[in-house]
Amino acid sequence: MPEGWEVKKVRHFARLKGGSTPSTNEAQFWDDGDIPWVSPKDMKTGRITATQDCLTSEGLAQCASGLIAPGHVMIVVRSGILRHTLPVAINDVPVALNQDMRVFKLNSYLEPEYLRWLIEGNQKVLLEQWCKSGTTVESIEMEYLSDSYLSVPSFKEQTAIATYLDRETQKIDRLLAKVEAAIQRLQEYRTALITAAVTGKIDVRGVAA
Repeated sequence: MPEGWEVKKVRHFARLKGGSTPSTNEAQFWDDGDIPWVSPKDMKTGRITATQDCLTSEGLAQCASGLIAPGHVMIVVRSGILRHTLPVAINDVPVALNQDMRVFKLNSYLEPEYLRWLIEGNQKVLLEQWCKSGTTVESIEMEYLSDSYLSVPSFKEQTAIATYLDRETQKIDRLLAKVEAAIQRLQEYRTALITAAVTGKIDVRGVAA
């Protein structure tokens, strides 16, 4: 571990808060709602700006999480996806949470962006530490999580690490997008080539075997 870094239990710099699901039989909790309500199905990206389901103000009053201000780290704590992945994200807009989610309520010791990258970069190890062994239920044990240790640099270094990773991963994501677009074009060309050949639009009689 680099000089100056510390090892601390999660409980020393954060408490975790969960959410709930307001009754789906009550239309006034959901219909025309505009308050994002985060569930595991929304955790496909590191930044949450919108969700598949939204609550009304009446629905929010029934949700255990209350309204979570922007800039908090959220993780999935119960889902089949935990067999291989530990989804983590930061909310860029105010949100509420369902019961399969937890939000870290951090003290001033830890920078949220750093914690997000720390979790994302250590998913396998953290899943082994946080999930109860020998169970068929894919869930994180809150006691295991709170008592686990994380390595933490100074706040200034946390910010520098997060800024560096934001910049470099954005470059990689842009390259991936270009590669995916090129693959899509090649797939379209492949299909067009096959169609042209089998419909006689390409004369292959002079093509050497």
